[in-house]
Amino acid sequence: MTEAFTPGPLPIIAAVCRESGLVETIDDLVDWDEQQCTLSPGERVMALVMNVLTEGRPLYQLPGFFEGTDTENLFHDGIEPDNLNDDALGRGLDQLAETGLRTVLGIVLWEAANRETQSPTVVHSDTTTVSVQGAYENDSDESDQEVNITYGHSKDNRPDLKQYTVGLGVDQHGVPVVGDILDGNASDKTWNVDVIEDLSRWVDTDELAAYVADCKVVSKETFDAADEFDIELISRLARTYNLTDEMIDTALDENNWIDLGAFSEDDDAAVYQLQSFPGTLYEQDVQCIVVRSSSLKEQAEKRIARDLDTTEEGLMDAVDQLGDRSFACEEDATEAAAEWLADHDERCFEIDTDVVETEEKKSRDSPGRPPKDWEPYKTVYKITVTVQRDEEAIETRKQRKSCFVLITTLTDTDEWSGEDILELYKDQQTVERRFPVLKDPKRVGPVFLNRPDRVEAFGYVLILALLVYSLIEQRARQALATAEKPMELAGGPTSFRPTGRRVLERFENMLILVDEDGNREIPANVDVPERVLELLDLSVEVYGVEDV
Repeated sequence: MTEAFTPGPLPIIAAVCRESGLVETIDDLVDWDEQQCTLSPGERVMALVMNVLTEGRPLYQLPGFFEGTDTENLFHDGIEPDNLNDDALGRGLDQLAETGLRTVLGIVLWEAANRETQSPTVVHSDTTTVSVQGAYENDSDESDQEVNITYGHSKDNRPDLKQYTVGLGVDQHGVPVVGDILDGNASDKTWNVDVIEDLSRWVDTDELAAYVADCKVVSKETFDAADEFDIELISRLARTYNLTDEMIDTALDENNWIDLGAFSEDDDAAVYQLQSFPGTLYEQDVQCIVVRSSSLKEQAEKRIARDLDTTEEGLMDAVDQLGDRSFACEEDATEAAAEWLADHDERCFEIDTDVVETEEKKSRDSPGRPPKDWEPYKTVYKITVTVQRDEEAIETRKQRKSCFVLITTLTDTDEWSGEDILELYKDQQTVERRFPVLKDPKRVGPVFLNRPDRVEAFGYVLILALLVYSLIEQRARQALATAEKPMELAGGPTSFRPTGRRVLERFENMLILVDEDGNREIPANVDVPERVLELLDLSVEVYGVEDV
């Protein structure tokens, strides 16, 4: 009897898991009994990775997920969907935790880099938060051993939910090289120090040009760690630093901008100018690059215009209230005018006050005819105010807001120009684009885990899934970089730089027939994406067949 299977892209994922060393490395690291275990630890993780990168079903539904996918080809002979149950895969998570999650991840990423990619020339690092439902009360006796799922600054804009933090560092292609699952209120500053130490162990630092991270990497602890392990830093200098104002002021005074133009061909792409200056921070020599962005200037002009309108409206209300006041002597009026000016010192407005002597009609406390010597008017002193916008100050404010400052320990400007530093910093989106893969509700939302230790272990599996996803994407893009024609995507469009998701989509309609002797073949009416297999350096053999 011939049986039909619909494995979709799962054999592709399995092949990359094995070729990258993920399965083999985990099997070597984890203590397990080959005679007693139907599935190896690495195969259990591979099963979770398959689920994460496709349907993202809850663990208890995984036997159903693997139903009809040809599990013997995906794993080995004798494996049935029922073997891939939540107990078996949950134990796989426990095995990872017992071995040491950071150690397992670090060695797997290191092995994959050796097999699949060149040494990283740059590492882009950032953190994000993943919100979770549930109480997740940590056992006080184990709080040092497991992630603390708790409240913190939510990057999901869900302060009502507890969370854990994902720290991620990727190479120039977006392939993970370091990663961590951290407490929900973890400090980026502390994690950056740990990452730099990890890089010194897992990455060839002689090939590493720089470690790029957001402004939270700028701290004395991080600078000291980078100096100790001889790793260069690139980041954005926060406006809270006096050095930021100093460098922007210097650039505006010098006015010797280098025009770089746009970095992309999009119609609305920002146009950049920059100036570079030497500086010192935390007793280390640094290069400061003041960057002026047309996009930032446009945003600043709109924001400043709104602020000015609001401020001017408030000023005019205050002027009206001051104008209603009268003073018996000039001295009192002058003192009141000075106090009012001090309270309404707006840097983008020129405000002048003047004390004016005038006559004011008296009010009588008693009714009836006034006495003959009654003087109906009295001398009082009023304050007049003129308010006008300071156009020069406004323009300076716009110019300042259109600038930001990059800082780097790469101080050799002959080797590393300001443009080089800006390009590396703009590539920070390489890591930011990976977070949606880790946080896609389709992949991680339905996975129900009620123990913090298993949530932490599953978080590391997500990073391993991202590794496989990134390797699939990288293989396709590297092959297409020298190709004459783009890859056809599902639905008709084409691309020279497909995402991992679009690559996997090409295999969704794969169908395999298996006869009673275990022989596999692909039906003649199935459109096999042979070119995509070729781009991935794979063949139809991953589906258990010898030829199309």
